[in-house]
Amino acid sequence: MRSYRISLFTIVLAFTLSGLAVAQEAAPELPSAEISDMSGKIVNTTNIAHPDANLLILTWETGTPGSLLCLDAISMLKDSIAKATRTKVVMINFDPAADLNKVKATAKEHQWTFEGYVDPKQDFKNAAAISFLPVVLIVDRNNKIVYRKAAFYLGDEQTVMSELKKLSR
Repeated sequence: MRSYRISLFTIVLAFTLSGLAVAQEAAPELPSAEISDMSGKIVNTTNIAHPDANLLILTWETGTPGSLLCLDAISMLKDSIAKATRTKVVMINFDPAADLNKVKATAKEHQWTFEGYVDPKQDFKNAAAISFLPVVLIVDRNNKIVYRKAAFYLGDEQTVMSELKKLSR
């Protein structure tokens, strides 16, 4: 009976791991969700990208220090990103609608000049399975997510830049 359990466990484990390997091979598409730009205009996330450029999406909330660190670090590289890669950089905020003024004030205070969007209902956050902020997404010209990183530490901006350069070759 014991060997039967071990065999069954081994088979289940093998199927689970092979399923994970297959799931990681195909790049997921950028999920479709309705968000707003900072002026309130509704935009679908699949329409943010430009066909001639890759897309770097930085997700954030005002109360998450890692999010602010991420945006500050990438902001310092914005000119290098524009020069070395064909990449459009956008930020998507998930704070509640009541905090929109706080979101705008934070972006202005930090002098972030990225194209900004808000997702107060967290439709994109849920569609992209984002549970921990910040999340950095790199989307290729075919709307495929080719790089995803949760959490952000100083130095990670160089990894992001490296991934963007690889994609731009």
